[in-house]
Amino acid sequence: MTCVSPSFETRLRKIDRQQRRPAGEPECYVLEDDLVVVMPRREGNAALAALILVILPMMSALGAKSLLMARLDAVALGEMLSRLDGSGPFGRAVAWALQPDVLTGLLARGLAGLLG
Repeated sequence: MTCVSPSFETRLRKIDRQQRRPAGEPECYVLEDDLVVVMPRREGNAALAALILVILPMMSALGAKSLLMARLDAVALGEMLSRLDGSGPFGRAVAWALQPDVLTGLLARGLAGLLG
């Protein structure tokens, strides 16, 4: 009778799981009371992660823009945009991005009410 080390069995199970993963086979577990549990493999949701990576920067940019519009009055915002517009290509891009629009105007009004 041969004796197999527990670390070898652990490595063997790990290799077996890695080999079955691409095939999409279900996970099988045997519990302490000899109950066999078969579960489908969970797969990562790449679409959700990509959506979060796109939506999160857009929402933070809209929030920063509306916070800026809430803190500055129309004259100060116009002066800042004209100063940015004359400062080169990067300044023109930032000035274009900071142009007031309907959504940020509504958010700015709400923030102005909260900020006082």
